[in-house]
Amino acid sequence: MTLRIFLFSLLFLTSWKTFSQSLILAGQERIELADHILHYRDTEGDLTLDDIIRKRIPFQSRALNYGFDDAAHWFAFQIDNESKDEDWLLEVAFAPLDKIDFFIRSESGWIEKSAGDLLPMSIRDVRHPHAVFLFSLPQGYTRTIYLRVKTTSSVQVPLILWKRDAFIATSNTVNIINGLFYGAMMIMILYQLFVFLSTHDRITLYYVLTLVAMMHVVAFFQGYSFLYMYPEHPQLNHLMAIVTGPLFLLFSTWLTRAFLDLKKNSPTMDKLLLINMELDILAAIMMIVFFGKISYRFHHYAILLHCVFALIAAGYCLYRNFRPALYYLLSWITLLVATLIFSMSNLGLFPAYLNTSSTGLIIGCLLQMLLISFALGNRWSIMVRENQKSKELEVQRGQLEKERLEQEVQLRLEEINHKNQKLEEVNRIKDKLFSVVSHDIKGPLTSLHLALALTKNETITQKEFQQLTHSLETKFTQTTEFIDNLLQWATLQIRGESFEPVKVNLSVLIQQTIGLLDFELRKKNIEIEDTIDGSWHAKADVNMVKSILRNLLTNAVKFTGNGGHVGIQATANAEFITIAIADTGIGIPKKNQSLIFSLDIVTTPGTGQERGTGLGLLLCKEFVERNNGRIWFETEEGKGTTFYFTLPAYKNDEA
Repeated sequence: MTLRIFLFSLLFLTSWKTFSQSLILAGQERIELADHILHYRDTEGDLTLDDIIRKRIPFQSRALNYGFDDAAHWFAFQIDNESKDEDWLLEVAFAPLDKIDFFIRSESGWIEKSAGDLLPMSIRDVRHPHAVFLFSLPQGYTRTIYLRVKTTSSVQVPLILWKRDAFIATSNTVNIINGLFYGAMMIMILYQLFVFLSTHDRITLYYVLTLVAMMHVVAFFQGYSFLYMYPEHPQLNHLMAIVTGPLFLLFSTWLTRAFLDLKKNSPTMDKLLLINMELDILAAIMMIVFFGKISYRFHHYAILLHCVFALIAAGYCLYRNFRPALYYLLSWITLLVATLIFSMSNLGLFPAYLNTSSTGLIIGCLLQMLLISFALGNRWSIMVRENQKSKELEVQRGQLEKERLEQEVQLRLEEINHKNQKLEEVNRIKDKLFSVVSHDIKGPLTSLHLALALTKNETITQKEFQQLTHSLETKFTQTTEFIDNLLQWATLQIRGESFEPVKVNLSVLIQQTIGLLDFELRKKNIEIEDTIDGSWHAKADVNMVKSILRNLLTNAVKFTGNGGHVGIQATANAEFITIAIADTGIGIPKKNQSLIFSLDIVTTPGTGQERGTGLGLLLCKEFVERNNGRIWFETEEGKGTTFYFTLPAYKNDEA
């Protein structure tokens, strides 16, 4: 008995020397011990409680945040109970600690207890997300409590001393609040999942996956995953610690890239987010392969970079006037900042314990869910408007396409009708030409056959033979003219006349044509007056102009009587030259004037009984129009006719 009293006295004196000031319990219900704790870092991690007491290890005061550290950490504090309450609880309010050893001196010796997320939940004094140690301290007694912490997670040891009733009441309240939080998260997840199934919008799917990962991150750090999902399988805690962070980073990266359309708006930030995500996933794989050999700090570095990159990307996109970036920034800034602070606290970048209760994460999640609902609501409104606009544009395009098709069908029908009319016209002309050919070619041949027969039988006089040959010459000249026109018209109808506009000297072509008609002019004693000199130049096809002049001058001579007059004049403006060929002939009967440029006209013989087919004027019309000109006439019966046609004027600056 005397020896026991001596030992207690020795321990008390030692404690008094080590702890200059005890924590006095005088009716408080809850006490945070940050200011009352001494600390010692066991670098090798091999010290026992006997070593701590026997060697009188020098504890020192320090903040309870040491970041990621492989060493063992000892904490000690002394309490003096002056209250009537004997039952107390010590809560270590940071769930992801691997192992916590609790030591308290009693009259019978040292009491030792253990807890942590690498030990089953069943060994704990209290079934709670945090490690909670239950101990008794009679009124008037002073005790020293030691804690040894060894963990692969961040070394944060926030200690709270509770009265039993206060702890139970507070825990119930906290559980209710957390239950509301997780309930709200589940409701939001289910609602967004329903929206995704309705819209198949990939951004909504990314948000659902991000919410699920976010909820697991918070549940892991609060200890609820271990408490409710696998309480007797602590080995799963290590696996959850490895995968929860990278999964959140993976889904959040997908969401950020898609929501901000970073491929288009900021390719650089898009690549940085992807690289950071891939490195974190690689680190997670390495941690699984080399179990426990790689620090969790790499996850926190990746989270830090992700938060910084995401905020910078949103700010940059907002600067680029990308409207969805505003909603993203408003909805995510609170959560990302809370995650940033939480990660920096775990890394020990703050001098004291901060945010280990995950309260900041919970507040950030709630604000994020509230604001993201507005962001997604706005996005859905935009999608609905764009969808409506797209439908309207589709309807308009359909209507325009319908109208285009109708117009195209109408044009095709008109083209077909035009071609049909043209075919009918060609067939009609063909029939007319066959009739003309059978008459105009058969006649000269018949006369020639008769002349040959008479000559052979020697039943014709010399004078009659001369008259017959003169008649045959006239008919063959007319037939030759007809065949020339017929060949030109047939070529034009079958394969189209080749069109090669060049610089044409009108005076030269007119003189050549007059030369071809010299015999007819002298025979009828017709005076022809050409007032066009060598300065008149048109841009036209030479062969077509020759045919036009030949047919018009031939007609003028044909329908002008003996001693008549044919005049050729020209006028010009900036674009066209107008050529007029006037005769003093018999004029065009009124009944034929509307049919003058077709084969429907009933041709009349010339003043020398010359016959025609009307094909020449039809060719003139087609050739003039082919040269972008027009042809018309003025006539008066018994006084003559003037034909006008225009050709493009040749400009000196043309090649």
